[in-house]
Amino acid sequence: MKSKILLALLIISINCYPKAKSSISPSQVVVTSYSSTIGEAGVAVYLPAGYAISKTTYPVLYLLHGSGDDEIGWLTKGQAKAILDSLIAHQLCPPMIVVMPNGYLEQTGKYYPKESRLWMESTFEENFSQLIAWTEAHYRTIANKQHRAIAGLSMGGFHTMHTAALLNQSFDYVGIFSALYVPYMSEHRSERTLAISDLALSEKPAYQQTEALLAQQFATPPQLYWIACGKEDFLYQDNVVYRQYLNEKQYPYEYHESAGGHSWKNWMDYLTIFAQRIFK
Repeated sequence: MKSKILLALLIISINCYPKAKSSISPSQVVVTSYSSTIGEAGVAVYLPAGYAISKTTYPVLYLLHGSGDDEIGWLTKGQAKAILDSLIAHQLCPPMIVVMPNGYLEQTGKYYPKESRLWMESTFEENFSQLIAWTEAHYRTIANKQHRAIAGLSMGGFHTMHTAALLNQSFDYVGIFSALYVPYMSEHRSERTLAISDLALSEKPAYQQTEALLAQQFATPPQLYWIACGKEDFLYQDNVVYRQYLNEKQYPYEYHESAGGHSWKNWMDYLTIFAQRIFK
């Protein structure tokens, strides 16, 4: 009930967003690129209201898009800027920087939507530490685990789970929205249904040791490991099996189940809820 009230408030506030005071600079989005090992990769950065005229340092949420999108997907389809502006204005979440990288390590318009680089070959995860270093060199961040969060939808949920495991001392808040958990393109898979044994099948560096990396991550668990999925989502059963695995290992997490399927309505709702849970 509480989440429904907050979502209703958000819908109202997006439509009736209060004008910023003249002494406060408005929020802004910077679309640029950073260097990865395979070339320039696109990234969009949300800077909260007041950033431009202050010397304040901020926590950072790394927000990852899904298959077929790019670094502006959360902005153009997911209304991320409006959601964050409204939540921050109503003091429902703290001001934060939100970094939205291109999940294919490409730049908008250069390859998109050809998807010419495989996204389940661990390159993204292996390059993520470079994105963190770039972010902390270019923006006023609080550079520690307690002030970093990572979340993503679908493909971005896959990247979130594996990046948080690989860089297991980097994020205190993890949000996994409507995600798959193992590379479906693996030659070992015959059906699109997750088996936990598949976690060890991939030969890709960031995926081969997933179970061991998860053990390291949960040895000092994040403050929030939050999983969300719709009842009609085609990846629902994958989420059931992954949660069974977490339960067996006694790894702490929270689960949010909604109506509906693999949709922007759900992902916008999940971002709204997750943003209110982080950096407390």
